[in-house]
Amino acid sequence: LNRLKNLIPTNAKLQLFKSAILPHLTYCSTIWNFCKSSDRRKLERVQERALRVIFKDSSSSYDNLLDKARLPSLENRRLQDIAILMFKVKNGMCPDNIKKLFKFKTNNYDLRNHDFVIPRVNTTVYGKHSIRYLGPSLWAKIDKNIRPMDNLGKFKRSIRRINLVD
Repeated sequence: LNRLKNLIPTNAKLQLFKSAILPHLTYCSTIWNFCKSSDRRKLERVQERALRVIFKDSSSSYDNLLDKARLPSLENRRLQDIAILMFKVKNGMCPDNIKKLFKFKTNNYDLRNHDFVIPRVNTTVYGKHSIRYLGPSLWAKIDKNIRPMDNLGKFKRSIRRINLVD
């Protein structure tokens, strides 16, 4: 991208980034979400560097560059992908071995609007930083109007508009 910055227009560079580079940064994003925070930050810096080259902008903040490109941060994208996974689990669209990771709520007297049981954890490292905990807790944070959707395409479009980063 840096070599092409003066040869092709900005929109072509952005398309090139979205089609050739971004898939490498988002591949297996549900797994990357649980790596070290320093590694996650390195991925964000790669995207930030690419956006700076695309827009020839070395002074704007990362958030402004993301707004120009109409892209979420990689962290937000990972959380959106986990929310999509939880939608698939809820609606039986995923393999049984993944579905077995999560427990569905069976207590109808629970006043919380959870579809999944959020497990109790003993440690932060191995408890809260796992798909078993993060998936149901993230699902509980999603708006009540989005969760009951039955169409995966509609759910994906609506979840991609939401910022899930705290």
